[in-house]
Amino acid sequence: MKFPRRRSALVGAATVLALVGALAGCGDGGSDTAAGSAPGGGKMTIGVPGIPPIFLNTVMYVGEKQGFFKDRGLDVTLRPLTTGADVGRAVQSGEIQGGIIGTPGAVALRATGGSVVSVMGFPKPTYLLASTDPGITDCEAVKGKTVAVDAVGAPKALALAGMLKSCGLGKNDVSTINVGGPPTVDALVAGQVKVAVLHPDELATVQQKIKSGTEAHEIMTLAGVDPLEHYTVLVAPKSALAGAAREQWVDVVAAVRESIAYMNDPANLKEVAAIAAGVTKAPESVTEAAMPKFLSLGVWPESGDGLDRNAIEHTIEGAVAAGNVPKQKAPTYDDMVDPSVFADATGK
Repeated sequence: MKFPRRRSALVGAATVLALVGALAGCGDGGSDTAAGSAPGGGKMTIGVPGIPPIFLNTVMYVGEKQGFFKDRGLDVTLRPLTTGADVGRAVQSGEIQGGIIGTPGAVALRATGGSVVSVMGFPKPTYLLASTDPGITDCEAVKGKTVAVDAVGAPKALALAGMLKSCGLGKNDVSTINVGGPPTVDALVAGQVKVAVLHPDELATVQQKIKSGTEAHEIMTLAGVDPLEHYTVLVAPKSALAGAAREQWVDVVAAVRESIAYMNDPANLKEVAAIAAGVTKAPESVTEAAMPKFLSLGVWPESGDGLDRNAIEHTIEGAVAAGNVPKQKAPTYDDMVDPSVFADATGK
């Protein structure tokens, strides 16, 4: 699938993509002017979450490697940052010109006075519950078990709570251990734990490393039990969506759409897997095995802007209910989202 290619005037704001994380304590800091103008005559620094970047960012590296940004006159540099919270702070300070951050983090940033606006979303979370115990095949069977997560209150722990809620279980019905990342994979492979919250690429790694005669299987996904749970958003400073700078954002969104179309073409699986391996540092065998699951979850939406009103409002309500955002300071959907950029990128 091809999209109309546009060339921007290369004047004004730039973009940055990065990851999920709770953002708090980031006021506007008077940064609108700095964030609204791109350095280096229109060059764009795009921050991506994780060092090395996580699988989600493959869409940006496909855009870079396949020339989708360059074809639109965009001079993009991808810059890895440790977390989505770091991305949000860098966008707000004007150090970078935009980014992908966790939707709950974007809600918190707006609630604390941040001046970021979402122009596109990657709505479906990639968290899944997996086990190496053949007897644990559904949510109810997790009761009484020990589950590996990242940390109390961290994304995987919150995802576990959301998944358990679907079958009436709560935090007192399981025990958790804080492992997170590669150590979780190692613990499952070694048999030290038999249930864990993972991403698809982590499950693929376990499946390839686990000893013969043992299997690792998916129990459920967060996206499957809570369709309104919103994952991440591409944000820009509000000041960058006016005037000449806005045209760059239209081109960025158009380029990302072309990357998504390229990734969803089965003929490109091996090439996309190779790009993902370069991003995540995982073996190509792992990224190739994981890619179909990411696609089936709808992590990179083939149609629409990924900014469904019901899902964003559900996430805002969840942030308030969790006590992360005071109700009186919670942003509205219209505070957080500017759908006109995506509409212009699609030629509508």
